[in-house]
Amino acid sequence: MLTIGINNNGFSKRRYGKNVTIKKQGRKNRTDIRKIAGIAAVTVSVAAVGFIIYSHLPFVKVNKAIAAGNKYTESAEYQAAIDSYETAIRIDKHSVTAYSNMAGAYLSIDDSEFAKKILYDGWKITENTALLDNYHAVILNEAVSAMNNKTADMGTVSTIATVLEADNSNNDAVALLDAAYSRVFNDAYSYNADALFRSDASTYSGENGSAVFSYGEYEELINKLITIYAAAPSEDLKEVIIKYATPCDISFTMNYSDVPDYENLLRKIEDQVGGSDNISSMKLCLSDAVKVQGIFAGIFEQLDVGNVDELRNFVVSDEYLKLRDIFLNNEETPQENTTYVPISREAIVLNNNDGKWSYRFLDFEENPATKGVITLWANYFEDDGVQRNSISYEPGSVDGNYYPHTKYSVTYLYSYITSGNSTKVAKMNYRLSTVVSREDGSVEETVVGDWGGPNEWIMDIDTIESRIRA
Repeated sequence: MLTIGINNNGFSKRRYGKNVTIKKQGRKNRTDIRKIAGIAAVTVSVAAVGFIIYSHLPFVKVNKAIAAGNKYTESAEYQAAIDSYETAIRIDKHSVTAYSNMAGAYLSIDDSEFAKKILYDGWKITENTALLDNYHAVILNEAVSAMNNKTADMGTVSTIATVLEADNSNNDAVALLDAAYSRVFNDAYSYNADALFRSDASTYSGENGSAVFSYGEYEELINKLITIYAAAPSEDLKEVIIKYATPCDISFTMNYSDVPDYENLLRKIEDQVGGSDNISSMKLCLSDAVKVQGIFAGIFEQLDVGNVDELRNFVVSDEYLKLRDIFLNNEETPQENTTYVPISREAIVLNNNDGKWSYRFLDFEENPATKGVITLWANYFEDDGVQRNSISYEPGSVDGNYYPHTKYSVTYLYSYITSGNSTKVAKMNYRLSTVVSREDGSVEETVVGDWGGPNEWIMDIDTIESRIRA
């Protein structure tokens, strides 16, 4: 008797009686083969589906794109490589390898700007420090290249400082700042005293423009280095900051309005980092310039409104004579010692001579846009044992036009004057000479004797020249 039921597992269960025998074994074998074949077919199908699913997984697609990019890079097909790495980043914006390799491809086509952008963007997204390190390495390599090509300027130095600002333990950046010091100042700014802080002329060629590096940017750079030093002091960085406190051994011009700020900056360096003979010498120049400006401030105010008569009192003032005697007697002074010493308010020129700084104010020819120049005369000229006091003044140009150019010269001297009945009397008196130069080369000069006195007289250039000829 045969009973067929379903077990709990769903498979068929047969119960056979005693007299039941199975005669055809071949049918069972064929059935098993069909089952095996079916199972095999299902297994292959499942494997194929699994492969399709695997190949579409994001990390697989990223790796394939990177591998393709690497292959293109090996064959120097850099744009195709960049496209492949870009595909990888679109799939996974956190792929550090894709960012790094794409930057390498950009560097291979000399596009460091995009290489830096990719590395920096990648670091911001992934926060992977290796990308940031590579970004800094590209910046430093650019600086090295600029130095080797003699195209580095203070902008290059500032860029190096940004690396140190982000990574104050970057010894390569400190070493490069040190190497850049003399190279940058001498290569970029030694050709003209105005090139560092006061000119937009080209750093390397008069034909091509160059970015201006202002004193404000210089101060910002030094303050940045001081802040880095405060966070991570080191002897190497200390030496670098002290070096950059003064520009190498070049001559440079500085706006007088920046002088007080520069004084304060040097004091800050001494207080927070350290000092040097160079810094002390520069401070002496700056403080002396401020003192001299103080001596001339009042007379400049009078001359600005046309009160030339005030030169009479000024040329015999104690302050003026004390300053004149420094030059007359060749005394020690940071101001450059010459016979005719210009005093102006726009700028000073600083010169380094054998490691010692000196300074001078700009004269009229150097700075035609000046508001006016006073010239101190420090030449020996005595009348009967009495030293003459002399000074001259050139007012600023009118509407930017140099001509006609006027120069007033005032001398306090011991000379003979005419006094009643043509009597010649020797006495101390003032003499004013006014010279007007015109663009056509003509010169008009008048001399006023006993200027401001009771026996004032005037002589024009024709009379002067006739007396000289006689």
